[in-house]
Amino acid sequence: MQLRSRQRLCTLVLAGAALAVPACSPSPAPPPGEPAPTSADSRAPSDSAAPSGSAVPPGSATPDPSDSGDPPVSRILTWLRMGPTGEGTPLWYDPLKDGDCGDEQLLASWAQPIPRAGAVLCEAATTNDPELWRQGEEALAAAPAPASCWEEETVAGLRRLVEFHRRTPETVPDLRVPDGTACPLVLESLVSPLAPGTEGLEIPVSTCGGAPVFLQGNLEWVPPEGIRAVTVGATEVPVQQGNGSLFFRAPPSDVTGYVPVSVSDADWPVSGLAYLVYQVPAAACPSPPPTAAPAPTGAPVPGTAPTATGAPAPADAPAPSPTP
Repeated sequence: MQLRSRQRLCTLVLAGAALAVPACSPSPAPPPGEPAPTSADSRAPSDSAAPSGSAVPPGSATPDPSDSGDPPVSRILTWLRMGPTGEGTPLWYDPLKDGDCGDEQLLASWAQPIPRAGAVLCEAATTNDPELWRQGEEALAAAPAPASCWEEETVAGLRRLVEFHRRTPETVPDLRVPDGTACPLVLESLVSPLAPGTEGLEIPVSTCGGAPVFLQGNLEWVPPEGIRAVTVGATEVPVQQGNGSLFFRAPPSDVTGYVPVSVSDADWPVSGLAYLVYQVPAAACPSPPPTAAPAPTGAPVPGTAPTATGAPAPADAPAPSPTP
């Protein structure tokens, strides 16, 4: 993720550079009373053999200090999960999650302790300014206990950021939005246009089935393709999209009464249990259209006329000319 400073757009890219290690140590000083070796003394004869394993053949690469076996420091830092975005979501949360440190909504929330700490630490991660790191850590330490799931997620992410900086103060983190949601997804109620004025955890439907039933709750705010099916009793029913909302069609039922509904196939856990209350309709359920039996081979089909070969021809086809 790219952190965007309120001062400038800063793309945070760090090459995997190894720590610089001197190739050799300086020669120790001679003991007192002994002359220092001259350049001639320090040169080995050109035909002397080097100890086994110590010579570097001409043209070979110098050993990389990073091959010492120490694992490289990972820049990846688990950041903030999506809200999801919807009713009640603080206006500052998505800009902070997206690393937009200079967003107007984030800066306008400066009076609130948690988004203020987030804005300062976001800028500190962008600029690696020691003073901003100090101010951000102080603001985070002074922030009150989180009052919402968005604030809980933010405080946890900021603490990870501060700990990352303390371990590797010269490394710029690569913030990654993890899977899941900051706030638990909940199926809060059902509503159907065939039951006007009724909305809640229990709605009436006909035993005939087919009624569109819309899902209510913050699961409406996630990408719709992430909610794929609900279970109605023992039947799994696909979830569809319509009018900007998620809905399913009530399956037919042979019995009346309460049948539980829950989300059974989704990219994220969805809690909540609702009920369809099946009722016998005032009128009989519509019968499915009858399936026509296949006509025998060579027999005329209604609406067609037989031809001289016995094959049916369209009724409006011109009649064959009489044979003289």
